[in-house]
Amino acid sequence: MNIFLKSLVSLIKIIVICAVVYLTLLLFFAQNITQLGIDIFVLLFISLPTIFIIFFKKKFLAKYQKFNILWKIICVIYVISIILYVGLFILGTWHLGEKAKTQKAIDFINSRMITLDDVMGKNLPLEPDQKLNDSTIAGIDTNQNGIRDDVELAIFKKYPDSAKIRAAELQYAQALQLELTQVFNSGTLVTTIQKNDLAFDCLGYSGPDISLSAAKQKEKEMNDLLLNTDLRKKQYSNEFEKYMTGYASLPGPECNIDLSLLPN
Repeated sequence: MNIFLKSLVSLIKIIVICAVVYLTLLLFFAQNITQLGIDIFVLLFISLPTIFIIFFKKKFLAKYQKFNILWKIICVIYVISIILYVGLFILGTWHLGEKAKTQKAIDFINSRMITLDDVMGKNLPLEPDQKLNDSTIAGIDTNQNGIRDDVELAIFKKYPDSAKIRAAELQYAQALQLELTQVFNSGTLVTTIQKNDLAFDCLGYSGPDISLSAAKQKEKEMNDLLLNTDLRKKQYSNEFEKYMTGYASLPGPECNIDLSLLPN
């Protein structure tokens, strides 16, 4: 039994030494600050203390008994340090996860634009069940172009002879729909507002009257279509109350589709 225990202790010592050597090498080849911080923590707070406990603690405390109280204090500080580090590590990991989630959402929001096919109605949806459509914030979007089906159809019904107005209003509808469905923090709200601002400017260029008042009139028309239920109005209001912050306007171009290229 004693031989077995001695062999086991020797094996543990060898493993600890190898671990320390390995972690020391990692310090020299750390690829980023996060990895370096983890390596240093493991080396200082796990590997080296383990070496001391296995190789030196018993003899050291037996020889210097006055250090017993100090050793207990060090152990308490050691445990607290590990708890704090683990807590900060978990918090940092969560923060990085949220940052990645936000960036993914922002990339998706920025990637959404109307196409010429949308403007020309090549993939118009069927009339949705209005009760089902209004039962959720997102509503129904069967052709997956980021515009609610009932809103898309209403635009085509009102402006069958003006591709320019349809282009501007479809862009605005898509931007506001993104604002209703993709916002979960300040970063995503700002991104949708920036798209919304460009879409508003595009409304002003869609004619026949090019003016701020004409843009505001079309904006009200679109808001009435999109914010047509208490659920959607509440979502729109709550987002601003929870996440609104300062932001810079984007330089443009204002319209996803060059209106000058459209026939009417």
